[in-house]
Amino acid sequence: MAVYTMTKTYHTKGHMGMIDVTEDFQAAIAGAAKETGMKSGIITGFTTGGVAGLTTLEFEPGLVGHDLKAALDVFSPYLDENGRVIHYHHHDTWHDDNGSSHIKAALLSPFITIPFVDGKLTIGPWQNLTLVECDTRDRVRDIVFQVMGE
Repeated sequence: MAVYTMTKTYHTKGHMGMIDVTEDFQAAIAGAAKETGMKSGIITGFTTGGVAGLTTLEFEPGLVGHDLKAALDVFSPYLDENGRVIHYHHHDTWHDDNGSSHIKAALLSPFITIPFVDGKLTIGPWQNLTLVECDTRDRVRDIVFQVMGE
């Protein structure tokens, strides 16, 4: 079985900024095919940030600009009803304000694995692979793409 690895860097926006990375997953598959000749297998994307995640969703304005953040804010809100940062015990350890960010990232996942066949991702027509920045400020994130197959 062949293995191909590629890393790409992204500049994310804080408070649930999202980037459609579907084409980057497909590009990693194309790079693997060119270098190793593989046509089918699996690709895993892993974001190395502790407060970022990867998921699939329909990358449309309502979901990306509001709905996913609103849903995750139910489980780990950043601000209270008076606009003050909610205290999390994580803040005591690191003297920061991103305890809610860590919970959001844990509810997502730092990785996603997708099969590919004949060099193409096996995702549906409305399914986009998405990098989600859960931190409270803009960041620079890497995704490590690892392609395995034959």
